[in-house]
Amino acid sequence: MRWGKIILLFQAIVTLIIGIAFFSQLTIIGAADVSELTEELMSGKNLSQDPSETLNDIRQRFTIASYLLLIIGLTEIILIIRLLS
Repeated sequence: MRWGKIILLFQAIVTLIIGIAFFSQLTIIGAADVSELTEELMSGKNLSQDPSETLNDIRQRFTIASYLLLIIGLTEIILIIRLLS
């Protein structure tokens, strides 16, 4: 049973790391030059949407994913630490 708790703790830490990576990408997207991103989106094959709508959609998805992963990772770590003690 002890190994199971250690594996769960490892999984919670990996989830937290992925959440931090998503959050860092969110800050990079926020700080990036919008005109460069718009040009890259317009050069692609997805011209059915406005590039600014696509960029806002990407920002919204990264925001939701990063906050969810951070909250889930922290909650898992707290619960597992309570189980280990």
